[in-house]
Amino acid sequence: MEVLKNRIDSFLKQKRGKSLKWPHPDTWKATPDTLAEAGFYFDPSTDDPDNATCFMCNKQVTEWAEDDDPFDIHWEKCAKVCAWANLRCGLRRDVDSFGRFVFPDKSRLPTSKAMEKARLETFTTHEWQHDKNKKHMASSKKMAHAGFVFTPEGAGDDTGTCLYCNVALANWEEDDDPMYVKPH
Repeated sequence: MEVLKNRIDSFLKQKRGKSLKWPHPDTWKATPDTLAEAGFYFDPSTDDPDNATCFMCNKQVTEWAEDDDPFDIHWEKCAKVCAWANLRCGLRRDVDSFGRFVFPDKSRLPTSKAMEKARLETFTTHEWQHDKNKKHMASSKKMAHAGFVFTPEGAGDDTGTCLYCNVALANWEEDDDPMYVKPH
């Protein structure tokens, strides 16, 4: 479920022949798109028809209310244990009212060891394919150090995205150095 489209699709498909579907209207903050971007996929049961589970930390959240923000809830419940909650959901806390990054907490700076470690977890949790080749310049460690998180768009895909500038790059070749391919 590390693929965003698969997480979105999980809210739109019938589950195992059942007619369980996302039970809340698109006017709520918790929509299939916002839930999927915050790291959740739809994982309902008869007892919990609106259960959503994080693809990285497996945290399950249910009983969503109209004003529940998936990013805030994931951050509040899992920021210390989930790389996706820390990186993607915590990003809002690093931006001022004008949309500029301000990083009031220095441990959230993109160059901090904590943020680099969290980015690395997105690669190592899902077996970054280029770690198999010791000569490949785009190792998971180098990708995380350069500011990328693993955001595959399908099986076998090697897309890495910088969450700070929204640049997504794929098709990494052996001599591509992630420190020098980003446009900043």
